[in-house]
Amino acid sequence: MVQPPYGGFPPANPYYRAMAPKPGCIPLRPLDVSEVLGGAVTAIRRNLKTVLSLSAVAGAVQAVLSLILQRYADLHGQQVLDQSDPANPVVHWNQLGKLVGSAFGLSLVGSTIAAVLTGMVVVVVTEDVVGRTASLELVWSKVRSRVWRLIALSLAIGLLEALGLVLFLAPGIRLWGIWAVAVPALIIENQGLGAALRRSQNLVRGTFWRVWGIRALGFGIVSVAGGVVSIAGGILAAAVTGDQPAGLLGNGNGSLSWPYLVIAALGAGVVATFAAPFQASVDSLLYVDLRMRKEQLAVDLQQAAAGVRQPPPGYSR
Repeated sequence: MVQPPYGGFPPANPYYRAMAPKPGCIPLRPLDVSEVLGGAVTAIRRNLKTVLSLSAVAGAVQAVLSLILQRYADLHGQQVLDQSDPANPVVHWNQLGKLVGSAFGLSLVGSTIAAVLTGMVVVVVTEDVVGRTASLELVWSKVRSRVWRLIALSLAIGLLEALGLVLFLAPGIRLWGIWAVAVPALIIENQGLGAALRRSQNLVRGTFWRVWGIRALGFGIVSVAGGVVSIAGGILAAAVTGDQPAGLLGNGNGSLSWPYLVIAALGAGVVATFAAPFQASVDSLLYVDLRMRKEQLAVDLQQAAAGVRQPPPGYSR
């Protein structure tokens, strides 16, 4: 195969773009926006059995735990703000405590499960890039020794980004961009927490808004699809059971029944099953794309695709 001069791969050159091999979900050259998003879908489709097996288990666990926490909170039996006497509204602080505790618990559970699932999907997608199929055994063997670092990294990123958004909007936006590929760096390069954050920042440097924009597009797609499923689940649950959630202040019909919560939890599980793998796939392909742009990883991957050499183990530097 003819290689471009100096080992580079000019992304704007149509000849080299057309010549790039595509053994997996993406062509082995710097990618455009549609190729990152489309490649994420393709990677999931090509590895549907493995990805759905992982995400279905994660989604089921999250749905069951969410169901338990929501039933514990049971906000609809007693509203946080009782306005039955408009002249003398009463705040039920115990219910507010349940609300806060339930929300925190749901967030912690969701973040932990999503962290492990993301790390596993990263392995699947990066293997697919070079045309290899990752078995469940291979995925677990690569993630197992890094799982606690992975959870700690994801929780730290989530907490710091949330604080940045709440206290000062701009820092939260910046962190969401510069740490975009910290999880793939930790998994693929076996980095520590601090090293993974620095590695991500170095890879993103100079392409911040491009990376941020692609992540935002992926997040928007997931959010819209997830919102539609969640609303449909709520409507179905209300139609089947006749329950009407009251929220904090609303005019519901009392405590929600188990059937309502089960149907709502199933909807949440469906959202989790498909949303997390897509976002993880986007981040994984951004990681590969940045390394192809900045570290000539495309040349090594092309040689591997042509049979000249073995694929880089773990894409190690």
